[in-house]
Amino acid sequence: MREFNQIVAHFGDHAVPGELAALEGGRGMLRVTLTEAAPGLSAGSECLLEMHDGAHFRVTVTEALGDEGTEFRMKLVGRA
Repeated sequence: MREFNQIVAHFGDHAVPGELAALEGGRGMLRVTLTEAAPGLSAGSECLLEMHDGAHFRVTVTEALGDEGTEFRMKLVGRA
């Protein structure tokens, strides 16, 4: 099992490790930081987050934060 806030973001054929940087606002909003750039990920994109315990959740990117393509604000859609 990984550390508590560690995740793997799955989008298309790509899987990028990262971490949950923050839970925001109590309305299913998350801030996620990935270890490498995710070039195809932008506002409106959907992806799958694999949590530290193996649970999978569908999320939608609401905002790319910064210019590096590694930080995103996401909205939890539901379990996958």
